Amino acid sequence: MKNLVMLAFCFAVVFSASNVYGAEPQTQKGAKSLFFGLGGLNELSFDNTTVGAQYNISDNMGIWCDLGFQSNTSKANENATEVKGSMVEFNVGVLFYVFQKGPVAAYFSPQIGIGTGGSETGNVKHSKSEFTGGVSIGAEWWAFDGVSLTASTLIGFTSTTITDENGSNKTEATSSQIGFLGAANSKFLVSFYF
Repeated sequence: MKNLVMLAFCFAVVFSASNVYGAEPQTQKGAKSLFFGLGGLNELSFDNTTVGAQYNISDNMGIWCDLGFQSNTSKANENATEVKGSMVEFNVGVLFYVFQKGPVAAYFSPQIGIGTGGSETGNVKHSKSEFTGGVSIGAEWWAFDGVSLTASTLIGFTSTTITDENGSNKTEATSSQIGFLGAANSKFLVSFYF
């Protein structure tokens, strides 16, 4: 449901762009940017964030890559065992701007990604590996000269393998998902063009 809301939001932004003020879109050949996930910025930390770069190899077409960091520490209550975890993800893709109206451009981006991480609960160690492939659909709004805000969601395939180790006992489980890949694969980004 959250993905449908995100997709509706992206299209609403694009189609209402005639009433939005902003700067000149940077969709031409040679445009380059660094982008950051707003998840980490709103927490003022590097946890749960994304850092990446984009370069337009021709008009309305670019390549990009990003590195995502996630970490958490949680406790169900004060007597519970503390759970610590982290994850690193790397994604790469090709971006095609398909529609532009004023300072807003809609795009789609075929992409692939891998991730690895782990967590600990007491003596039990959990490791996680993930492969993702699909197409991001999103909208980018150039709010100021050289600065844009982006919202996107991912439609595709993900395969996750989780391994649990408790001493000499080891179990492994693999799961997969096809379609809208959930809130974890939806992104809000701020890009700085130079």
